[in-house]
Amino acid sequence: MKTSIVVIGALFATVSVSQDAFGFRKFLDQFSEHYDANSIPTQNLSEAQACGICHVRAGGGGTRTPYGEDFRDIALGEGKGFPGIEFIDSDKDGFVNLEEIYLQTAPGKPDSAPAGRIELSLKDDSSLQITPVGTCAQLELIGFGFQFSDNTGNTKLLNVQGSTTIAVKGAKGAILARCETEGLVGSLLK
Repeated sequence: MKTSIVVIGALFATVSVSQDAFGFRKFLDQFSEHYDANSIPTQNLSEAQACGICHVRAGGGGTRTPYGEDFRDIALGEGKGFPGIEFIDSDKDGFVNLEEIYLQTAPGKPDSAPAGRIELSLKDDSSLQITPVGTCAQLELIGFGFQFSDNTGNTKLLNVQGSTTIAVKGAKGAILARCETEGLVGSLLK
């Protein structure tokens, strides 16, 4: 009789744990769906970190990372969703969450930070100043509310050596920049 109770207890615990893990897997799926729909790939980040984007353990559960706490408190708690925590630096490493997600480093772990910053500034309403640290063989830009004036739409690839200025259209939104091979990232919010 004791053996039956222990086995039933163990089965119940296993079912409870797997249901909890499955229940919260939906947040990782929503994370991927949100960013993929906005042309920000997350496959490498979500595969490497899995539930570790929000939790200290990659398998999830238990202690949350600073990003996981902001997700719980702001994205869910205040109902702001992922956009509500994108321009916060949850792990205090000098890069906002959206920059880290765009470069596919973990936004809740300060030891998983980009190697350097790409400075972005609008010189006027039609010129974007781009200043990477060093050379960037392939800089990728994506605009939200901004378009690149040379008819490339809201994405652009270019070679940058030092400071560069390109034409943009748009008055409000965000621009993300990344140089994946050098580990550089930057953003502008207006």
